[in-house]
Amino acid sequence: GKKSLAELVSEGYRDIRDVPAERISGARQRIHRVTLSGEPELLPGAREFVESLAYPRYYLDFETIGPAVPIWPGTRPYETLAIQWSCHIEEGPGQMRHEEFLDLSGDAPMRALAEAMIDALGAEGPILMYTSYERGVILGLAERFPDLAPQLEALVERLEDLHPPTKNYFYHPKMLGSWSIKAVMPNIEGGLDYKDLEGIKEGMGASNGYLEAIHPDTSPERKAELDEQLRKYCWVDTEAMVRLVRYLASA
Repeated sequence: GKKSLAELVSEGYRDIRDVPAERISGARQRIHRVTLSGEPELLPGAREFVESLAYPRYYLDFETIGPAVPIWPGTRPYETLAIQWSCHIEEGPGQMRHEEFLDLSGDAPMRALAEAMIDALGAEGPILMYTSYERGVILGLAERFPDLAPQLEALVERLEDLHPPTKNYFYHPKMLGSWSIKAVMPNIEGGLDYKDLEGIKEGMGASNGYLEAIHPDTSPERKAELDEQLRKYCWVDTEAMVRLVRYLASA
């Protein structure tokens, strides 16, 4: 908290490792403890959480844009619009396949994206996400397409957020107080590092890459390059969740 941090700084502290344990409260006690030990902590509850997940398991991630100037009729300035998804589908232990959606024709992709997603996600099994962003995107699609709303809202009921159990059961000193997926992944066994990606490495880059790809002045060669980068980036987001669940199950 800003107030307690200001007090510590005013007393001359500059490193969390120098702060007495009794001065750290709440959830920050765990950060302090692990930072002092220098060893990551993975608690048994992580495995219990993973074992509670039924099959099939769907690992879902969206990419979106929010242009200041609308590019398609019926959209608003800065409106969050889904333009891509990736989904790893785990039918059973070790039985993995992948589906995705990306349309770089320049036509509004939202309806085709929603219909393809409904088909891919089936009728049962947890839909895993990291933080609640996917929930908002699906609800936005339901609002835009009322005829698809019942099916989309049924998907929302199946969403399972991996962020809370990760925060509850895992911490690595190199995460520096952050449980973002990009902070977690390089610090788990078998994890991924987004820095290794070529070209598009984060969400804003994906948004900008999509807008460049659909621009009429973009060359076919550049468009093909962006297509590959967009697919790889979104694939990595869902592959990261697969590897995270495997790691949590090892607790």
